[in-house]
Amino acid sequence: MSKVGKTAQNPLTPSALNQMLKKHLADEFGSFWLTGEIFELYQSPAGHSYFTLKDQKSSIKCVLFKQKQATVLRKDMQVTLLGQMTLYTVKGDIQVNVLRLIESGQGNLAQQFEILKHKLQQAGLFASSRKKQLPKLINSLGIITSANGAALQDILNVLLRNNPLVRVQVYPTPVQGNEAAPQINHALRTADEGRHDVLLLTRGGGSKEDLWAFNDEFLAHQLAQLNTPLISAVGHETDESISDLVADMSCITPTAAAHFISGDFDQLKQKLTHNSRLLSLMMQDKFRIYQQNIDSQIHQLELKHPANKLNQQKQTLNNQVQSLYQEFKNNWHNVTSNYQRLEQAFNNQLPNTKDQQQQLKELLQQITWQIQQTVGKTRQELSLAANNLNHQNPLAVLSRGFSLTTKLDNGSVISDVSQVKSGDIVATQLKSGRIHAKIFERFDD
Repeated sequence: MSKVGKTAQNPLTPSALNQMLKKHLADEFGSFWLTGEIFELYQSPAGHSYFTLKDQKSSIKCVLFKQKQATVLRKDMQVTLLGQMTLYTVKGDIQVNVLRLIESGQGNLAQQFEILKHKLQQAGLFASSRKKQLPKLINSLGIITSANGAALQDILNVLLRNNPLVRVQVYPTPVQGNEAAPQINHALRTADEGRHDVLLLTRGGGSKEDLWAFNDEFLAHQLAQLNTPLISAVGHETDESISDLVADMSCITPTAAAHFISGDFDQLKQKLTHNSRLLSLMMQDKFRIYQQNIDSQIHQLELKHPANKLNQQKQTLNNQVQSLYQEFKNNWHNVTSNYQRLEQAFNNQLPNTKDQQQQLKELLQQITWQIQQTVGKTRQELSLAANNLNHQNPLAVLSRGFSLTTKLDNGSVISDVSQVKSGDIVATQLKSGRIHAKIFERFDD
């Protein structure tokens, strides 16, 4: 503990003493209710009110700051206030810092309301941190109100006109009288189990006595324990209720609550139409991509079809035949040219010699033999090429009762039973056409 002020060598200053007294008063007294008569009233240019509150024997100074002032003060006015004891440290004056003030002539209900309001505020029921966030789009609404009240009809008319898609369920209950609060509690519990997006607790305007059921302490705790977000719209703009303060959101009138709940229906409709068109364009784009992939796969299957392979081999054989024929023509041209050259040379020699005639005869025989050998070789090569083509032709195999089976999805040839499973679709090429089949069962030898 500080030893300041305990000795003459370490004295207190007036400022330090006043600060100690101010803290002690705040800790010792806390908040309290005080009643009396106003006199010596002064209002500063900033809007703060300074007055003295007195009874028949004593008086005390009070200050009511502008932010807390809800009632116009006047001299000789009887008031009841909720305040805290404090000390004006500049002058050392004790005064009451007014938190709330009501005119005593307003009756007992106003005082009870302020007392309960302060109690529930201290308990944290009005704190924004405990309030639930309302959904942006309300599809299902539970209304807790009187079934015969004008407020219900106003709400239903606004919803039907502005947003007819909101599904409404009414939980009827009395909204005034001594038995109203317990029945409102029961209707709230029932509505909370209805899986609604939002609940609306409401009634039209009335006197303070008519609205008193919504200032029930047990009802306030029930509202704070709801699982469903709650909107409270009790009375008119000037009315204040405990249910409005506890609810997750409050509206000044039932009609204002209906307008909030219905939302901007036209804007939502336009947004839905835009999203629908956007989704349609995205689906069309996806369809085009899928169609291109399908066309590409069909093209690949056509390239791998046996008929295409046969055409390629046939073209190769034709090229080989053309090459052999051209080679034969070239050889024949060379032989003919050599023969003509020899014949010319022979004619240039002395005629009618037997040796030269014999040489010519032998030369003719040799040329004839070479031609026969070249022609025979060419025929043999052509025959061999034709036989190879016939052996490689899948249709020749098919004509003997065999078939060619491929997978339908990728065109791969099935040569082993392990390449398929139950449920696969296969294509079988026969001599006269092709068939598609589905594998129901596989037998492994």
